[in-house]
Amino acid sequence: MKEEKYWILLSKKITGEATAEELSLLKEMIRDNPEWRSVMENLTELWNSKPVMTDTGRRQKIEDAYLVHISRLKEKDPGFKDALDENVVDMHVIPMKKPFYKRWVMYATAAAFIVSIILLYPVVADDAKNKDIASVSAVNEIIINPGSRTKIQLPDGSQVWVNSGSSLTYEDNFNGSTREVHLNGEAYFDVVKDASRPFIVHTTGIDIRVLGTAFNVKAYKKEPTIEATLIHGSIEVINKNRPGTPKVMLKPHEKLVYNKFPVTDPRDQRADITVPESDAYSVTIKPLNNNITDREIVETAWVYNKLVFEDERFEAIALKMERWYNIKIHIENEQLKNYKMSGSFVNETAEEAIKILQFLVPFKYSIKNNEIKIMK
Repeated sequence: MKEEKYWILLSKKITGEATAEELSLLKEMIRDNPEWRSVMENLTELWNSKPVMTDTGRRQKIEDAYLVHISRLKEKDPGFKDALDENVVDMHVIPMKKPFYKRWVMYATAAAFIVSIILLYPVVADDAKNKDIASVSAVNEIIINPGSRTKIQLPDGSQVWVNSGSSLTYEDNFNGSTREVHLNGEAYFDVVKDASRPFIVHTTGIDIRVLGTAFNVKAYKKEPTIEATLIHGSIEVINKNRPGTPKVMLKPHEKLVYNKFPVTDPRDQRADITVPESDAYSVTIKPLNNNITDREIVETAWVYNKLVFEDERFEAIALKMERWYNIKIHIENEQLKNYKMSGSFVNETAEEAIKILQFLVPFKYSIKNNEIKIMK
């Protein structure tokens, strides 16, 4: 409840309704957690610069957000309800400069404002530990559930297709010297060219820096590799987990595979790329077929609503199908897991797709609710 108390006190402070005792407590909390100071200063500045909200519908949304926030606090700490009730009683008994309803709306506005910024707090707090001043801006997070895909437009006009089971985080505006996004999962980027502001995609293992181009990034946290596939233009790949190693420039129709775990055979490396022996296990460059259209490229076929797999293990195909159809697949035979197959699905249902796979390798299956068991 320490952080929750901090947000409550901060909401009162920025509305000018905090008592001297509450301000003293807030000051003590910031003294014990100095990284919170810049957060408070920036949020206060944002609050003071916000437009006045008079629209009834918007006010109702703010009040609803406040009630949801209060409900969450009650669930986390049963004692919070009593404290809240006491505060409400005090508000009715003590003479006030403003009617209670107006004060309550002000609290609700502040609470909604704080709630909207809480998701940003971990980023701000981490940054504040390394800098004297932390800048705060609104952050958008796009989360795509399994079985769904979507297309969005970023503030600079760049187009992004986000695959199922993925999340993409980016600032509400790209006013800085760079345009940066954070990806967990898979996305296809068609980036608007801007030589003065590089576009950077952050993943857990590599950063991809571009000016304007089209490329695909596959970076699911639970998968052993990260892939960057260049379609047009050029991209620069930085191995963030190995500082000091050379940056890799990809050519059109090349794919970079970053292995999260060591491998002993650095095959398929491009001849004109020098990779230190100590890094030989982590980066692989693979050429794509130049004689096919973008729609036919395995790595980007999903953008055109086509699930394609080429000489892939059954276990890897099952994982793709789980995301594609929002199902669970259990392969109960180790030999089946390692069987390699090639194929594609467009409009097939999950069961239809399973039946097609039976033509490639014999197996039995059972379906219950949303789970499929595959047996020898």
